[in-house]
Parts: sequence; C-alpha cells; structure tokens
Amino acid sequence: MKCLRRNMTDFEFLPYSGVETDLNDDGEHTGEFHREYGEPIPFRGNISSPSGRENQTFYGEDIRYTHTLVMDDPDAGIDEHGVISWKGNLYDVVAVRPSLNVLSVALKRQTKEYIDPYIPENEPDGEG
Repeated sequence: MKCLRRNMTDFEFLPYSGVETDLNDDGEHTGEFHREYGEPIPFRGNISSPSGRENQTFYGEDIRYTHTLVMDDPDAGIDEHGVISWKGNLYDVVAVRPSLNVLSVALKRQTKEYIDPYIPENEPDGEG
C-alpha cells in the first residue's frame, strides 16, 4: 500500500563522491575537510514520518531518524553516504534496508547547526 503511485512524492538523491580538503585564500591547505556530492538523481517514493514508537527496531537500536522513505525499487542505488533533498530540506540517509520488493530508508533532517555548506543549493546568494 505504501508504494501506490498516488502516495509517492518527488525527491532527489545526491550521491557521495568523496572528500576534499579546504584551502585558504592563499591556496594552502587548512587541515579541514568537506564532503563532495555528485549530481542530483530524481526519484519517486513515499516519505512519511516514523511511528514514534521507541521499541521499534527495524533499523537498529541506536538509529535516530525523522522520516521514513519507502520505494518499490530495492536496487535504486541509494546508500548511507548520500543526502536526500525533499521539499527544500536536506536529509542524511541514516540506514538503508532493502528487501525482496521494497527499499526502506531512514532519513534524518539536517538542522540549521548541521547543514552541509558544500551542497550547491546551500551556497549563499551572491557567492560562488
């Protein structure tokens, strides 16, 4: 029932492409690193809030997530290193659980204190 077309919404998956070192204005390494992401890949799936039950252990005991994504393609290529963009917000992929017919993904919304500034849509206006 969760994979009915009428329940699905559009979102984008940004695959992890590596780690880059930060450079200062002189072009020297600062010793800090940031994550790099590839081009967004459009998908459709059902993104909903979790049930809120603390005893539910589908993703594991210590997994904290804010939303659940269910897709009817278990081989979609979504992994735990990427980021999902949905409704103007970014979500870290916390856990991925494929089964025979569906893919279940735990998502955690990035807070204002933790928004990856190196994703193109997060760059401040007028810079870049």
